[in-house]
Amino acid sequence: MKKYFFIVLIILALFPSTTRAKTMYIIDSFKIMVRRQPGEDYRIVKQLPSDKRVNLREEEGDWAKISFGNETGWVLKRYLTEETPKAIQITKLEREAKKQAEKIETLEKENVTVKQKYADMAETIVVRTEEVKDLSLENQMLKEEPQRLILLLAGAGIFFVGCIMTLILQGTGRGKKRNKLSFE
Repeated sequence: MKKYFFIVLIILALFPSTTRAKTMYIIDSFKIMVRRQPGEDYRIVKQLPSDKRVNLREEEGDWAKISFGNETGWVLKRYLTEETPKAIQITKLEREAKKQAEKIETLEKENVTVKQKYADMAETIVVRTEEVKDLSLENQMLKEEPQRLILLLAGAGIFFVGCIMTLILQGTGRGKKRNKLSFE
């Protein structure tokens, strides 16, 4: 029995625990102590959170005199930076991203509207093109119509002249005697 127990212990020792570690992050926000004078022995007058905007008034060794609102105090210089903090940059970028997303949404809606107008106009162009073709044919026919009218009038005039000539010739022939060769 001790043998089996010893083998189980060896097996457990050889294979490490399979429990998985939880992933964590260290937060970057903290409060810095503002003191009455430069030095850690002086009284704390205020605690300022990360990303707080302050004005640098003077420097003394590792310490910096700052003002914020109507108050002043001393903090360690290592906690100050001229760079805009990442949290503020991220917030600003998130706001800008939101504005851009709204613009994109607006532009997409406008795009749909413009596409619909384009489709409507394309359809109108097809209809108008057909109308232009029809009107061009009608225009061509109207251009040819005066020529037809002239030919019709010319033919009618020739017929009318022929009728008059026939009447004139028949009228002049009544007084003459008829030719003997006529077959009556």
